[in-house]
Amino acid sequence: MRLISLRPPEELMRTISTKHALRVLLVSALSLSVSGCIAISKDAYDRDMSAMKGQQELLENQKNTLAKELQQCRSKAKTQVEALGRCRSQADDLKAQLDECRDKLKRIAKSCGRSGVLLSQCEQQLAIERGRVSSLKAENLRLKARAEAIEAQLNALKASFIKLKEELAGLLSSGKLRLVVKEGLLVIQMQSDVLFDTGRSNLKAQAKPVLRDLARVLKGFEGRRFQVAGHTDPSGGGDINWPLSTQRALSVVNFLIKSARMPAKMLSAGGYASYLPTAPNTTESNRALNRRVEFVLMPDLGKLLELSGLTETP
Repeated sequence: MRLISLRPPEELMRTISTKHALRVLLVSALSLSVSGCIAISKDAYDRDMSAMKGQQELLENQKNTLAKELQQCRSKAKTQVEALGRCRSQADDLKAQLDECRDKLKRIAKSCGRSGVLLSQCEQQLAIERGRVSSLKAENLRLKARAEAIEAQLNALKASFIKLKEELAGLLSSGKLRLVVKEGLLVIQMQSDVLFDTGRSNLKAQAKPVLRDLARVLKGFEGRRFQVAGHTDPSGGGDINWPLSTQRALSVVNFLIKSARMPAKMLSAGGYASYLPTAPNTTESNRALNRRVEFVLMPDLGKLLELSGLTETP
């Protein structure tokens, strides 16, 4: 009699459950017994049963391991689903923040557009103001230089006044001369009755020593010019006073040049009649003051032009 092993293949045992495998083996054994063609020994049966139990335990272990792994996978999947939900929520929040940032950027861009225009206008105005400041600085320097020049002129006038006062001290103390500053000009005044008889333009004899003393002082102002100006009171009218005042000035100039040896380039003559009084012609004493001859220290015209910002024309 031939013994046939009914040990099932391992591939089949890995794919079916233990109970199903037992059922298959029992059915096969019954079929063989009925047919009377197969006989199974007890040892072979025990070995097969022991192998099947081992396979069953192995499958049970694998099943438990797979169940654990499945549980872990489900736990991981649940965790990942929850994480995905949180990510979606965060993505929604980020999208909302992004939309809000875009709106802010639009508002900022619009505001910057207006601010840019204002900034450009401010920069233009700033450039204009800087130009004005620069111009004002230049003007300030010019005015400062002019003020310094005027101060120098005033100092020179003051020095001239002091010099004349010192050198003419005797004539001033005698009352024959007056030294005044009128309209910014240094003026030496002599009353007409010291120099001329009433209505006359010829110098008196006693006036000549006074004019010589005066010429000696005036010659000390080398490079300067003096105008001899004749003045009258209103008596007699303009037809008489104009030529009388002019002739008196010319008489003094001629004497200073010819007799006192004063350089002619330092002198000029002018007649003003009664139109530049020093006092109201309401009393005889005031009219006497207005009848006079003045020696006016003329300003340096070149320096005056510099002070006024003008230039001399050749």
